[in-house]
Amino acid sequence: MRVLVSDTSVLVDLERGSLLEASFRLPYQFSVPDLLYERELKNFGGDDLLRLGLVVEELDGDGVARALAYRQRVPVLTVPDSFALALAQAREWTLLTGDGPLRQLAADEAVECHGVLWAHG
Repeated sequence: MRVLVSDTSVLVDLERGSLLEASFRLPYQFSVPDLLYERELKNFGGDDLLRLGLVVEELDGDGVARALAYRQRVPVLTVPDSFALALAQAREWTLLTGDGPLRQLAADEAVECHGVLWAHG
């Protein structure tokens, strides 16, 4: 099964559009880095996301270093977004984001990246 690493905005957009449950029925596994989950999702519907099948992944030391380097390179990125990109890069998974600077950095790093509508296309 293809794994999609999501940033927070994608999950929020899916929830606002009443597409969250339908998205988790698609033939993808949705994943986020643990830091993103803890900081941005855990207290805002995190249990529901886990129930739907969201997988929370941990970065190793190299992944954390890569995420921090991304953040330093592109200061407008949030720390959770830089962790999402580092996870996608390390595991060779696809990144889902609508954030322009994050998409550009993903392209620069040769990480496959799409917006939320791609998953429903």
